[in-house]
Amino acid sequence: MNVSCIILNYNDAKTTEDLVNAIRDYQCLDSIVVVDNHSTDDSPVRLKELEDEKVHFLSAPKNGGYGYGNNLGIRYACHTLHATHVLIANPDVKVSEECIHAMREVFSREDRLAVAAAVIRDGTGQVALSSWRLHGVFLDLLDTGLITRRLFKPWLNDRPEIRRNMTRKGNENKEYAFVDAVCGSLFLADAKALMECGLYDEEVFLYYEEKILGHKLKEKGYKTVLLLDQSYVHLHSVSINKSVESILKRQALLHESKLHYYKTYLKINRLEEMLIKLFLGFLMAEIWFLTKIVGLSW
Repeated sequence: MNVSCIILNYNDAKTTEDLVNAIRDYQCLDSIVVVDNHSTDDSPVRLKELEDEKVHFLSAPKNGGYGYGNNLGIRYACHTLHATHVLIANPDVKVSEECIHAMREVFSREDRLAVAAAVIRDGTGQVALSSWRLHGVFLDLLDTGLITRRLFKPWLNDRPEIRRNMTRKGNENKEYAFVDAVCGSLFLADAKALMECGLYDEEVFLYYEEKILGHKLKEKGYKTVLLLDQSYVHLHSVSINKSVESILKRQALLHESKLHYYKTYLKINRLEEMLIKLFLGFLMAEIWFLTKIVGLSW
């Protein structure tokens, strides 16, 4: 197994530098590829200085979004560094070598495994949402609404990272669960499987990349697992909030990505598209009211 870690940066050199310096000596990583997604600050100059025999630096010719930047790194890792597996890592994560090693090890135990991830913990150590069940349009929309997401929570996600289900295979206990998709902040993937499903969808600029990737892998008959006895820290949205500061802009990007997912992968018709746009428009108005009038922030 040849593992290359892909780290995508946009106007966040300090966070990226911290991660590279934290993991550069990990024996479980054969290389690190830092991709600067056409930053508008001094990130390219600073990150270029990290280069050595293990750390490689790429500068994207444009900011084509999260998928575009990661795809550059994945292709470089596969074609130039001959990586068999890639560790996709957000700059704002903290992960131990033990956790990465555990993700590597599970690939030797499961056939047709495409992705392995670990439980996410926030800055306080609390378990955070780490995986998703892929739904049809109706349930996926319920998972979008601020109110419906809470009302229908038991039916929208089974949260294996909380239940810690134990599965058995012969006499061997396995502390991992099969899931439809995992959060994109940190996961180890089989590079061949990613290539076979077309990598990230570059039509999506930000958000929904994980569900789209999970959908494509599932369609190809690949498995995704979440390790329940391993975890890492994700300082959620630190990098995203630096690149897209307005909550309304972030929500608009989310809705745009949702519609692309529904039209391209769930094959909705024109009437369904109109009704979905009405629902998403209502959600935007709700968020505008809560942020601009009530003064809430998140």
